[in-house]
Amino acid sequence: MSGLVMSIITNLGDFTHIIDPRHEDYMVSSPYFFWGFILTYIYSIKVLGPKLMQHRQPYNIKNIVIGYNIIQILVNLYIFFGAIYVYFSSSNWLCIDTTEKNFLANLRKYYYYLKMSDCLETVFFILRKKYQQASFLHIYHHSAIILGSFVGFRYYYGDNVTIVGGLNSIVHTFMYIYYLLTAIDSKWRNYMAIKRGLTLIQIVQLTMMWSWMAITKVIPGCKTFPPFALLIWITNNIFMISLFIRFYYKTYKDNQNTVTKND
Repeated sequence: MSGLVMSIITNLGDFTHIIDPRHEDYMVSSPYFFWGFILTYIYSIKVLGPKLMQHRQPYNIKNIVIGYNIIQILVNLYIFFGAIYVYFSSSNWLCIDTTEKNFLANLRKYYYYLKMSDCLETVFFILRKKYQQASFLHIYHHSAIILGSFVGFRYYYGDNVTIVGGLNSIVHTFMYIYYLLTAIDSKWRNYMAIKRGLTLIQIVQLTMMWSWMAITKVIPGCKTFPPFALLIWITNNIFMISLFIRFYYKTYKDNQNTVTKND
């Protein structure tokens, strides 16, 4: 245990000394822009948005939401197939090291932009005055993924992080297909099995993510997260998994038990 602690302390410098030089423009490289975006997002959702909507009727933005979901589906599919291409261009299927470095660098940048655009979903909740959907889990999940995507391309931790983005993108493809269907026809909201399945898929996805990165850490010579970053990343993933499991039981199991008792 003491050896792990010393390794973490020793590797603290890795976070700032292995910056990827391919990302130097301000929007994608500055931690100030990142933190400014996150704080603005949280303030807008929890304070500014509800205040501006206080004396207004919910907006009818159905067509905007439909268009947004279609774009999200297409971009997530692009990221997913890009990650698949990177994976199969590597000679090692456990520890990825691809020759497509520039393509991979751009893919990470696009993924970061994509995670920031995900926040528009929460803005739509506020404009439609569906404040209950802007839950702690929802806001924390978006903020944590943006942080992970920023760290994943700004600091060079090897090519294995591509798997994380690929898994996340295919899961979000399924989610936005469902959101698109509910935006077109509200009857889709009544299919609890689909909603329950999407929540389970997210739990499985998060578990696969931290498991994959932990495996790459024990492979000799594999370029991956330094110990301190991996520990923080896995801890965050386990915390998110616990939030999703709590949400799952509260939303589906408790409701199921209530229906059974009423019957």
